[in-house]
Amino acid sequence: MAMIDDKTLCSEFERFYFENRSLAMHTALGILHSDALAEDAVSESFMKLAKCFQKVHNLEPHDLTSYFVITVRNTSLNMLKKETNDDVEYIDSYDHTELPDADEALLRECIAALPQGDRELLFMRYTLCLGSREIGGALGISDEAARKRVEYVRRKLKTLMEEKANE
Repeated sequence: MAMIDDKTLCSEFERFYFENRSLAMHTALGILHSDALAEDAVSESFMKLAKCFQKVHNLEPHDLTSYFVITVRNTSLNMLKKETNDDVEYIDSYDHTELPDADEALLRECIAALPQGDRELLFMRYTLCLGSREIGGALGISDEAARKRVEYVRRKLKTLMEEKANE
């Protein structure tokens, strides 16, 4: 809470914490299967959220919760990967919205054809309007890596849209 200076934002963050802590624990436990690790993942996720809460607090409640669940899931998967030294498949079923200035039906079709991780990047960048720093924080990667991933996914989506438009 010390990371948030504004008292109104602090109370809003506290309310969000109490409303979503059990969801976060459930998400983390489903991945980590350990109370201690899940607690660490949830704490780390709330710290990441606190760092960017001023920017994301005005989101629709569903979008903010989706963003947070993605953060918890990715934090948990990163912890699991460190614990097991295995590659972990990132799975989720969120429905992500479109990018601006494109045929909506074609855009939705092409986004649906992308891997889940790519859809999540687009969701964070274009639906939640997060910058590279916030995306990197949510995914546990550097700002530069987040920027490059978003650019890569945008190029991939553009190529896919051009291919489908020419069919």
